[in-house]
Amino acid sequence: MIELLEGRGISANAAATHGPHTGARLAREAIRAGSDLIICHGGDGTLNEVLPGIAGEEATLAVWAGGTANVTARDLKMPRRLGRVADVIARGKTMQICLGMANNSREGRRFLMFAGIGLDASICRGVSPWLKRLGGKFAFWVSGIKHLVAWREEPFSITVDGRSYESGFSLIANGKGYGGGILMAPGASLEEPAFEVFIMPRGAGRLAYIRALINAVFGRRAGSGAQLVTGRDISAQSATDTWVEADGEVIGKLPMRFSIVPGALSIIVP
Repeated sequence: MIELLEGRGISANAAATHGPHTGARLAREAIRAGSDLIICHGGDGTLNEVLPGIAGEEATLAVWAGGTANVTARDLKMPRRLGRVADVIARGKTMQICLGMANNSREGRRFLMFAGIGLDASICRGVSPWLKRLGGKFAFWVSGIKHLVAWREEPFSITVDGRSYESGFSLIANGKGYGGGILMAPGASLEEPAFEVFIMPRGAGRLAYIRALINAVFGRRAGSGAQLVTGRDISAQSATDTWVEADGEVIGKLPMRFSIVPGALSIIVP
């Protein structure tokens, strides 16, 4: 990629992450050294780790897909072929997007595409690391199928702009993309300063989840009692250990608050 970029007049250097939480540091160091463009090669989890190092800075982010689901790259319609990725980056077209912020009592965590409460966070926790390395998306489907058989709902309360709901699974979507090509929040937009929130009601039952999943795979409205609501200020709490994930990475347990950060990031688009 470096040679392709240099052939298009862009001077670039490469630095590899060496474990969790190194992406933000590398991005921050590059910006302090004078870089105005950070290219992130990896999946949505890697992008999520880079966000703290670039959000709010005078630098632009470019997404080069190289992970399991690549939800962000798909939402942005970034190409997969190296030459075309380099062309898009060299063209330099950008847009300002919003970011989500998840806060618990200890810290805040930015997210780019979505945060999930309940079922999908449990699925992420159940993914086998070696199977993920071997099979990518397949590892998530394996964990998901296991959950349809054995998962026990951990209900929680979620409040969206003052309206309260009892839920067994909710997805707080900043962008419309989701894992495996599933479309659960068709009205979400990275440019709009609001979330679209998918709420599966408490006690919906496995059949309702299966129907909602099938509808989402085919791009239809979820049905099965699920709701789609729009909001900017969201909080959730539970009497049990209900987990939360952001951009496919588990970030902690409820209670948690979610807010939108308008125009927080400049990003390269085709």
